[in-house]
Amino acid sequence: MKAKYLSVVLVLFVFSVIATASMLIPANDNAKENAKAPENSPVISETDSGNWELERVDFIHYAKPTKPGGPKTETCYKLMGVKWNTLPVSYVINPSNPQGLVAEFITGAVSTSAETWDAATSSELFNNAYTVDYTAQYGVQNYVNAVAFGDYPDSNVIAVTSVWYTRVGKRIVEFDMLFNTRFSWGDATIDPSKMDLQNIATHELGHGAGLADVYSTACSTVTMYGYSTEGETQKRTLEQPDVTGLQKMYGA
Repeated sequence: MKAKYLSVVLVLFVFSVIATASMLIPANDNAKENAKAPENSPVISETDSGNWELERVDFIHYAKPTKPGGPKTETCYKLMGVKWNTLPVSYVINPSNPQGLVAEFITGAVSTSAETWDAATSSELFNNAYTVDYTAQYGVQNYVNAVAFGDYPDSNVIAVTSVWYTRVGKRIVEFDMLFNTRFSWGDATIDPSKMDLQNIATHELGHGAGLADVYSTACSTVTMYGYSTEGETQKRTLEQPDVTGLQKMYGA
């Protein structure tokens, strides 16, 4: 099979190119849509008949700007147009990190985030039995849904979630998630200077389920709102628009 490269970047948090208060912010939504992630373009496989097998989209979660904007939206949710066909979804967690966070804290935050989405639909979305794998890596297309920490080469990027899906059938086949260690992670209810792991994991797992970001300030309280900052915990729980979007894909 031949390999092709497709630059598909939807900027996240989360979905478009945004920065911290001290950084430059793209002038408009068009700038956000065309911003490129600072890593290799996603690899797309092609069959002998010329049909695309897999496509990849990267949700790049940026820190909250001083004046977030965006067009108003009435729904406050946005579907990617792809979803999982086979449930529940299994995932692996690599708790390795340079900040001394213990594995129990990391797995507890991520699994609690997954169960938050499960509780909003009658479908068993994420498998209750996750796996701990210290070799799991972000960004390797291997049909393993990996959650890991790493040094992302942009100090304004909080986290990245990559989703692979089939063009034919619009079926998600994998997501990988990376928490950027250029931020200090922890439990923001204890230390508000930390980037709250459960808060960000809940948002990122929304991408893993098939939800995109929303950017209108009218939607600033929903979990899939595309900006975050240290000390924030409101994304730990879902708001009605998040639930509505999820249930449109997987049922009430």
